[in-house]
Amino acid sequence: MTRTATTAVVNPDALPFPRRDAWAPEPSPRALVRGSRLQAERILTKWAKDPATLLQSLLFPALMVLLFWLVLDRSVSSHTGESSAFGMVPMVALVGAMSGASISGLGLRRERTSGLLTKMWALPVHRASAMVGRLAAEAVRVVVTVTFVLLVGTLIGFRIETGLGGYIGILAVSMIFGLSFSIMVTALALRSKDSHIVEWVAIGTNLAMFFNTGFVPADAYPAWLRPIVEYQPLSCAVEAIRAFATGGALMEPLLLTAGWSALLIAVFTRPTLHGYRQAATRG
Repeated sequence: MTRTATTAVVNPDALPFPRRDAWAPEPSPRALVRGSRLQAERILTKWAKDPATLLQSLLFPALMVLLFWLVLDRSVSSHTGESSAFGMVPMVALVGAMSGASISGLGLRRERTSGLLTKMWALPVHRASAMVGRLAAEAVRVVVTVTFVLLVGTLIGFRIETGLGGYIGILAVSMIFGLSFSIMVTALALRSKDSHIVEWVAIGTNLAMFFNTGFVPADAYPAWLRPIVEYQPLSCAVEAIRAFATGGALMEPLLLTAGWSALLIAVFTRPTLHGYRQAATRG
């Protein structure tokens, strides 16, 4: 009796594995770029399939723009003599970027609890690719959210009077502000023993929305509160975006926004990296 061995023929082009010549040593820059791209694609695909993330990133900010305009436009416009859209639209765009970072922080905490971070740490990839890929995904989310809010803002009178350069400047401010806030949220999600710390950050984000110069002008607040409102990070970023859109005074709010963002990055980058290493190696 003869035994016939059957060998399945597999089309190598149908497999999702990289070519052998695409391999690079784990610590190399090439491995970092490739691993970061794969991580960013994984996170973006997960967000795109999550209805809660889509609602938080797109629908909720769009509804806020329209609701604030219906409630506040007449009173703010009569007080300042200009459309309230140039304050409310930047404010909502930035709050949308901050709220998305909180959702991302919750997802990161779930990955730590489920052991996914530990599994990824054991993979033969560059150690920094997971965090770099997450930040790249955050940058894409900020661009999409801000662009969508700006488009909705055109329905209530918001215009970028400075053209393409103004739009690029708005995206740059939003990304710097959003990524620095995301680094802070990531550090808190990884290092804090309080399981609800990310939710508390989200509540603080919503409160900050009512105490900034995008909500109402600074002179509408009590005198003792005015300096706090005027120089808090969200107000500075709102004024920078307003200046990019209208061609107004830019240097001061831009420098203040850059300063606040640099401070957050300097304070929370090391805790983020250390927290990720602990979460990945200890499970």
